Amino acid sequence: MAGFPHFEDGDVHIIITGSRQYQLHSAVLRSNSPVMAQLLNEENAARLSSKAIKRGATVKFRIIMTNNTAHDGGLPYTLKTVPLNEEGKPTEHRIVGLDLENGRVVPSEVLAYESVFSALYNAPIDLGDFETDGMVHVLTRVWSVVDAAEQLQCTHVVTHAIEATLLATGQLLQQSIASCPSPWLNLAYKIRSRNLFREAIIHAAGQYNTEEVQKEIVEMPKKVAELLHKKGRLLRDAVKMAEKRILSYYPTHLQREKTVGRADKDNIGRASYSNDVMSWIGLVVLRHFFTQLLADDATHNAPDMGKELVDAVMQGGDSYLDKGIMDQFHAYFPMSQKGASVLENKVSEMKESIKKFMADLHKNESMLDTKTFKVAHLTCVKVFQHDYPFREGAKKIAIEEADEMSE
Repeated sequence: MAGFPHFEDGDVHIIITGSRQYQLHSAVLRSNSPVMAQLLNEENAARLSSKAIKRGATVKFRIIMTNNTAHDGGLPYTLKTVPLNEEGKPTEHRIVGLDLENGRVVPSEVLAYESVFSALYNAPIDLGDFETDGMVHVLTRVWSVVDAAEQLQCTHVVTHAIEATLLATGQLLQQSIASCPSPWLNLAYKIRSRNLFREAIIHAAGQYNTEEVQKEIVEMPKKVAELLHKKGRLLRDAVKMAEKRILSYYPTHLQREKTVGRADKDNIGRASYSNDVMSWIGLVVLRHFFTQLLADDATHNAPDMGKELVDAVMQGGDSYLDKGIMDQFHAYFPMSQKGASVLENKVSEMKESIKKFMADLHKNESMLDTKTFKVAHLTCVKVFQHDYPFREGAKKIAIEEADEMSE
């Protein structure tokens, strides 16, 4: 029986170019592609003679790729049927597909059809060499495959093959999505890939404040744009809320409860407050630092949506308000060495305490190894089952594609 691309019992002979020919099954092609179902209408099948069948002939259909002369804005190439007689021979003289080989580079639009036919039989598809070609080239190849699948109305067929091939590249793919999420987001939506869509929406939301994403979001499908707006704004609001919590933070030991009697005076008297003077000074220093960042728009309104601030707070120590800045403070408010040491300890304690406000923002929900591959945006966005703007399953995808076309 052999296997792809030539099945001995295949009843469809497809010719893309002189050296790219396939013998496949009409049942497989019809069940997956409405376009192929139309081309392979049983009424157009060759009525093979008993002599031809005895000779081993099985091909009842012949399809060739030819130049698209419709000028309908679609792909430059299209498929057409060639009538066969009872011997299984073509009734037209010119039966060879596109004359593209002869040492010339075959256009990606042509190779894309080969990938679609491969996917129909769960055969691996060639998207190029990720390390030598680069992700831009690979993404171009992927889009060609998707375009060909759309032309045949069987996008769902290539989803798993494309997804599996891309995910197999590991961190190469994740780095590409992180550096430029918008094209990947559009692709993932097109092929209904949850894995790719999840990664792309996490990184796109983290870069929501950037000019690139704001410019590209206008061109995105409506459902995708709406989700990205939602996730980006929720993330920005979360950073803003964390900042508010830091600015309204008071160490527990500074808080007082008003009581009755002598204890009340001891609790809220000047002597009690004077014991905490270093903590209050430390709080002023901390607040001064964060309000300065707000004034400089270096927080939730920044292109990185406060990523640098979140990282600094979670790292603590000398990542912010280091000795150099504290020395500047002491230039205006000099202290004894012991006093300066006490103040430094108080500030350090507060730095540890406020980490809890930024902890969720510092989480990495993506598949990118952010410890090895640093990014300048937050990757803490959660993606839930109800977030995906498309259905799962081949039948549901076909229904959804029909709905979109009717719109």
